Amino acid sequence: MTIDSQRLLSAYDCLARTTGHMLSAAQSGAWDKLIDLERHCADLVARMSALETEEPLPEDLRQHKATMIRKVLADDAAIRNITEPWLHQLGTMLSCNGQERRLLHAYGPPREN
Repeated sequence: MTIDSQRLLSAYDCLARTTGHMLSAAQSGAWDKLIDLERHCADLVARMSALETEEPLPEDLRQHKATMIRKVLADDAAIRNITEPWLHQLGTMLSCNGQERRLLHAYGPPREN
């Protein structure tokens, strides 16, 4: 195994661990931590693309890489299942606040009897 192959697989392992941490953060509602981990994940992916080569990996390493990719994809799907409903709810709340502001602007604050 070449040093580039070792670095690449190490990066995939790190990416898989990071997406696992991202899933834990999403499950516990630690949104700031999730955002920080997403940034770290993006940095890892950028580094990994620079490490990819045309040279094929040996079968055992290719299998390991495929396993890591499947884990990352599964974690991503689980994170989306958690965050998408939350984002939809947040969007609804923001929309309601916008409507309330428009009504207050148009009609003024409610009068007390």
